[in-house]
Amino acid sequence: MTSPNEEPVMNTAEMHTIEHLAATFLRNHPEFGRKTIYFGPMGCRTGFYLLLAGEQSSAGIIPLMKEMYTFIAGFEGEVPGAHPKDCGNYLDMNLPMAKYLANKYLSEVLENITEDRLVYPQ
Repeated sequence: MTSPNEEPVMNTAEMHTIEHLAATFLRNHPEFGRKTIYFGPMGCRTGFYLLLAGEQSSAGIIPLMKEMYTFIAGFEGEVPGAHPKDCGNYLDMNLPMAKYLANKYLSEVLENITEDRLVYPQ
């Protein structure tokens, strides 16, 4: 979501919020819900890992990523799982910043993604 060593990394509160919202979205997705294995933050705080069962391609999941980040950018209400019984750090949430970052990633990257962004650089 951010360019490593070029842009500021994301703070933990917004990353944590994105993680909760994305995990909720993915688990409930009609096509990818049963294929979702993991969605979680990179330790460097520049983005997230997504593990899906089956054979997937980067290009093939762009619609899913657009749908997920649109969901996050437009989310209103209480963050799912942000309760002491569900999360060991439930107070570390920042919904407004998570929505801002999701919208930024959606508009600056996903809406006009190019082939060179679909493969990990060598």
